[in-house]
Amino acid sequence: MVQPFDATTKFLVELNPTDWLHLLGLPLGPTRVAEADMSTVSTAADGLIVVEAATPYALLTEFQGNSDETFPGRLLEYVVLGNSRLRVPVLPVAILLRPFGGHERLRGRYVLRGPDDSEVIDFRYRVLRIWQMPPETFLAGGLAVLPLATIAKVRRTELPRLLEHIGERLEQEATPLQADLLRTATFVLMGLKFEKAFVEKLMSRNVLELSSTYRALHDDAKAEGLAEGREAGRAEGRAEGRAEGRAEGRAEGQREALRDLILRLGTQRFGEPSAAVLSQINALSQLTFLADSLLRVESWDELLKTATNAS
Repeated sequence: MVQPFDATTKFLVELNPTDWLHLLGLPLGPTRVAEADMSTVSTAADGLIVVEAATPYALLTEFQGNSDETFPGRLLEYVVLGNSRLRVPVLPVAILLRPFGGHERLRGRYVLRGPDDSEVIDFRYRVLRIWQMPPETFLAGGLAVLPLATIAKVRRTELPRLLEHIGERLEQEATPLQADLLRTATFVLMGLKFEKAFVEKLMSRNVLELSSTYRALHDDAKAEGLAEGREAGRAEGRAEGRAEGRAEGRAEGQREALRDLILRLGTQRFGEPSAAVLSQINALSQLTFLADSLLRVESWDELLKTATNAS
């Protein structure tokens, strides 16, 4: 079942798999993302990482934020396919991002019984309930797990401090592109626990407003407001040509900055855009929704479909 946060969690796992090995206390070794040899599973699962430790294995991470009765069965399916194709043990970890109906039944064991009530399969997996874990666990970890601190066992009043700490670490340890993506991932994950208006207000007045992703979205929204105000001014006969020209210039500059950001982050995630994709993006007048969807889709085509559906 596709979730709105799937692209974000997949990005976090693949950003630096070793951060997740440290978090889970697993053996370390060179890592690689399972792709060509596991296309069926790696596309469906949130994260499948091969670890070349002393005894090679694969880490399967599956994130869940909503009730889904098929979850244990899907996890079992991924493990069976992974073992068969990778020829190494697959360690499954269920990462529950927030409380949801039935989460208490996910206890790390899934038993399939035959018609005579005998155990046909006794499947075991690890479970992390992020909201029960202290935020310090993630603040002390690698950059790839840092955004999870905001949805851990944290009160609303603690968020400004957490966000300031996250911002300091991103400034010191991340590249500008990584920082942009991790700030956006933090924004997406916070929306799982807190209402959107609260998250937007909080992020607009703390260190995370330095994110060019957030700043571009904010500036584009301001440009739309200027345009609306300009139309109202004309209706009242109080428009001033030079002020309008300056506002239009600012709006166009902000649109170009937002377009460049979409292309830069999109290329990092999906590869170089085709000429057709560039043409479609250039033709769009409003790019805010497109930028907001970057971490929730898996391809340029899917990203452009969001703009079509939103129009």
